[in-house]
Amino acid sequence: MLFIINYEIKVFKGCAVKNTGGKVDDILGFFLQDKPARILLEMSKNKRTYPADISKALAATYSHIVRVIQKLEAYGLVESQKEGRTKYIKLTELGQQVAHHLEGLEMSLRNVREEAQKKGRKAEKLETEKPAPVEPGVKEPKKPKK
Repeated sequence: MLFIINYEIKVFKGCAVKNTGGKVDDILGFFLQDKPARILLEMSKNKRTYPADISKALAATYSHIVRVIQKLEAYGLVESQKEGRTKYIKLTELGQQVAHHLEGLEMSLRNVREEAQKKGRKAEKLETEKPAPVEPGVKEPKKPKK
């Protein structure tokens, strides 16, 4: 995970310096929020889409999605095209790279969760097999003879 974070900072370094006054941490903080990452992941499913479709898919307000997309455009990850009154959005090449890394991170985190759940089940199983701890000064009850 550290590799991915370092890589993303390197990818965005020039862009972040240009758009956020030199603060690389701004873009990292932005992507540590839920919606920007989910928008990129949702956009990676289609070549081009509408902000309204993303809004429906993520159960978020249209205005919030548009604000986040504007920030993604400022970072050079998304570009928009107008055809008549319709506005289409699509990922840039850089946006596709970031979405690909986010998908990898998402898969890694799912694996971590599954491993933790497996360990949790093993721990629960072990705990149920252990006898209850005895308080100091209290005699253990005698086990019945079989």
